[in-house]
Amino acid sequence: MMPQKIIKEIKAVLFDLDGVIIDSNQAIINAWVTTAQEYGYNLTQDDIDNYIIGASHHFTLQHILPGETEVVRKTFHQKVDRREEEANYVLIKGVREFIFQLKKSTVKIGLVTSSWPEKVGSVITQHQLNVFDCIITRNDVSKGKPDPQPYQMAIEKLNIDPEFALAFEDSNNGIASASSAGIKSIAVNNKTAKSFASISDFTEITVGQGNLLCKFYGEQNGIRWRANKG
Repeated sequence: MMPQKIIKEIKAVLFDLDGVIIDSNQAIINAWVTTAQEYGYNLTQDDIDNYIIGASHHFTLQHILPGETEVVRKTFHQKVDRREEEANYVLIKGVREFIFQLKKSTVKIGLVTSSWPEKVGSVITQHQLNVFDCIITRNDVSKGKPDPQPYQMAIEKLNIDPEFALAFEDSNNGIASASSAGIKSIAVNNKTAKSFASISDFTEITVGQGNLLCKFYGEQNGIRWRANKG
């Protein structure tokens, strides 16, 4: 989805973690599918697309284990977490460079994720990404994605209006969460999402002037589109 003109000014950029900063979708899928099989459930691709990727664990458990008790769901989820924590993750192509370009500007940077503090801390330490002005994890909210609460909490902590925020999300659940909070999203590796724009990875955008997709509030610089190397 190519930008046609500068149509958005931003004061903050918000990132999802899984599928946006780290390439973790397969690890997450494997953790849920393997654990489900241990409990006698065979998850379908629709289950994965609609209830796992980008969703809160409460949302996922309600849909894939509808008849189970809270005790069973808690034990199930603990097993999923352990599998995810033991997985190795790599960064999405270009995201580290892009984040540190943003850090040099006046925009605030936030992390809004359905992951938990231990996993977030491990990723931040491993990849030296201690750059966020605000971090919202699943432990901070009573309702996770696709509910708008995580993004509402982020913009409240950053003290900005949603119209001046931009989110990077890979999943439809995450995009729905941001959209319901009044925040436009750029979809990452999701060509079917209803979003402000879409990229395959972060090599398609950079920070600079000219061919801007978004402009930093009060500045000449912004997020520059590089899809055609313009």
